[in-house]
Amino acid sequence: MPPVFSSPAPPVPFVAAPRPVYRLREVAASLQICEPGSGARHVPEAFVHDLWHYQQFRTDALQTIQGEQVVVYDPGRPNDDAGPDFRDARVRIGDMEWRGDVEIHVASRSWFDHGHHEDPRYDSVVLHVTLHADVWTGGLTRADDTVLPELVLASRLETPLRDLLHRFRTRPDDDLVCASRWADVPEDVRRPWIARLSDERMEAKRDRLATDRDRSLPDALRERLYAGLGYAANATPLSMLADRLPASTLSTLDHPRDVEALHFGAAGLIPEPKDLLEADRPTADYAMDLRTRFRRLQTHLSLAPMDAAAWTFFRLRPNNFPTRRIAQAAAWYRPEGLLHGDPLPRLRTALREERPPRSLRRLLAAEPSAFWETHYHLTASTSPGPAALGQSRIDTLIVNAVLPVLLLDADRRGDADQRERCVRLLDDLPAPRDRILRRFRRLGTRARSAADAQGLHRLYRSYCQTGGCLRCAIGQWLVDGTG
Repeated sequence: MPPVFSSPAPPVPFVAAPRPVYRLREVAASLQICEPGSGARHVPEAFVHDLWHYQQFRTDALQTIQGEQVVVYDPGRPNDDAGPDFRDARVRIGDMEWRGDVEIHVASRSWFDHGHHEDPRYDSVVLHVTLHADVWTGGLTRADDTVLPELVLASRLETPLRDLLHRFRTRPDDDLVCASRWADVPEDVRRPWIARLSDERMEAKRDRLATDRDRSLPDALRERLYAGLGYAANATPLSMLADRLPASTLSTLDHPRDVEALHFGAAGLIPEPKDLLEADRPTADYAMDLRTRFRRLQTHLSLAPMDAAAWTFFRLRPNNFPTRRIAQAAAWYRPEGLLHGDPLPRLRTALREERPPRSLRRLLAAEPSAFWETHYHLTASTSPGPAALGQSRIDTLIVNAVLPVLLLDADRRGDADQRERCVRLLDDLPAPRDRILRRFRRLGTRARSAADAQGLHRLYRSYCQTGGCLRCAIGQWLVDGTG
């Protein structure tokens, strides 16, 4: 029987399960000032990453060094590419809720040592987390000269730092503790547990949307769709772009190139004339046309462009360049596109059709102009190739953006049938291919659908990585003597 999604609950701060490596005890700790050359240099930054990622410190009554209350709803996703350490975090600082990046250091001076105060890519950092305070703490600024809120963890630890570091350095390399006995666990234990975790993960996606009551569902959908186009590398700047663009204006623009001009101009990615000196004539003409159109639109909208340095191209395949993804997003505003007008009635209709996956994929299809069949960016052409959004990315957008919005929409309207159709749709979509699912497949458990994939991701991130074996049905079966 498929899982049933419950009504959304009020938002609660993120609380990670205790990890065996950090079995913290109730010990008072005072704020310590660490000058260069002290013991702080012997603490690996990866250790502080773990403290933040798994929230292994006292999370009650958190305050920035400036005295503002901090509540962590989501610590964000670890970033393996260039840029801030954690992407797409959700924190409340004082009376304001923020979605952005988090940067981690052992001591505050590293912010300056690494040049982050001069790097516009770090303007999206909403919180700086440091283990120790030093003479620089409280004085960090971004490249745009705004003051950066800081959180110091040393005073929040409940176990001596020496003990925590020992456990960090001696922990097992394999975070799947039960890997050697995975095959011993019966399917009728594993599969129901994975299904329940899938339910929990989708509820969490839905509830994250429910916390922002000031944002309409169409706006929430747009922000999630844009963020989903960006993968981890560009999710935050694309989310910021979605919030910056005036949806009401985009839907009234008659020419598709005006829509592109508004997107690329707001993103700060329209090249300067000097950057087009070596471009071929069609490329230069297209880019200059976008520039002219954006200037005309900008006079009516007072829209300030983002800094071009906020975007990541490094170590990305050309198909994932932010310029290609922005062009695909702009295609959603064509007269037949999903975001041209209110998308919710069309999504509800597609969900009720005989083959919902096919209907939703058609709505989310995004094929930009022919220019993008020979371009990945706006300064040079390349060999021809398809520019439309691929089916695997569309399916991911359905799971991460469309379904959470439709679930919240169903709850708000009391539509039990729509909620049930959302659950069935997750079973009908294929599982993606990623390293976490490959890890479980090597153990003999294959994700048969997107629903299985959601459950396995929840298992890995919320139980395996955090040492939550005793809260896990699989771990309980192995340790209570049944196995």
